[in-house]
Amino acid sequence: MDYFLGVDGGATSTTCVVATDEGVILGIGHGGPSNHILAPGGRERARAAIEEALRNAIASAGLLRVEFRAAQFGMTGINADTEPAQVLAGVAADVLAARSVGIDNDALVARAGALACRPGVVVIAGTGSVALGEDAGGRQAKAGGWGYIFGDEGSAFALGLGAVRDALRARDGTGPETVLTERIPGAIGRSLGQIPVAFYEGRIHRPQIAALAPVVTAAAADGDAVSQELVREAADRLAALAAAVIRRLTWPEGTVGVAPVGGVFSAGPIVLHPLKRALAAHAPGAVLVPPRFVPPVGALLLALRAAQIPHTPERLALLAATWELRTAHVYSARTPGDAGRELPGQSWLTP
Repeated sequence: MDYFLGVDGGATSTTCVVATDEGVILGIGHGGPSNHILAPGGRERARAAIEEALRNAIASAGLLRVEFRAAQFGMTGINADTEPAQVLAGVAADVLAARSVGIDNDALVARAGALACRPGVVVIAGTGSVALGEDAGGRQAKAGGWGYIFGDEGSAFALGLGAVRDALRARDGTGPETVLTERIPGAIGRSLGQIPVAFYEGRIHRPQIAALAPVVTAAAADGDAVSQELVREAADRLAALAAAVIRRLTWPEGTVGVAPVGGVFSAGPIVLHPLKRALAAHAPGAVLVPPRFVPPVGALLLALRAAQIPHTPERLALLAATWELRTAHVYSARTPGDAGRELPGQSWLTP
């Protein structure tokens, strides 16, 4: 029996999934953050996170030590054939035994999981945002992913930042009133006026601002006009990213599936309905589809593909069933803002 490893690493956590060549998920393990590998202490932090997640996954699988036929890493801020990827390859060689190791961006494994490696586009709205597509010819295109200063439109951070900005304007009297002025302080644990200074001084960080996204979507669901406009703008920006990717690839059938992945979409229809309308305006051939698998399973699918093991319906069904069994319907390895959250099942786009 051959074993395969999928790894999804980012700013808040790292997840490892161990499976057999038949598609049976044996174990899942979580570790700490593993991003910014070139930053001071980044290599050591990544190694510790991957070691912890791998150790937990192997223990969960009931194994002592395992050699993997193939492993695939999908990591925030890392692209194939770059210096961070080379550093991570050295870390991987230190912590696991594998006949082949693939290393690429976390958007790649998110797309592979959401669409089960079939042609289509994934639009990710986690702490950051990006859209990535692959057509039937294997050609890929990406839009976004430029970070919170130069991009990340429609992301959880963008929603949180917009919420703080609009709440401050409401307090100053330069913008319309909004319930966000009362709800943000309770959610972040600081008064509204303290937030900008705390952020500038590094006492509040990007994930804490991104964690305000559920405050925005909840206020929008309650009818707050300011929050509704923030959600509508986020949906429009995300649809524009997806449309830019669609235009650069070839879709012989004229339609293309777009799967939404990330913590922003855990709010459900309050975000998905505006996204569906915005997609219709930006890319009439786009069809919003529910993601099939979460990113760590996407990494596993890519590891199987690297070993030329086909993604048969039976193997995909086993992956889905054993993932559900292992997680017991709960997958919370990441905070709202990262790309690991599953959407609800058949009712994901109902009113």
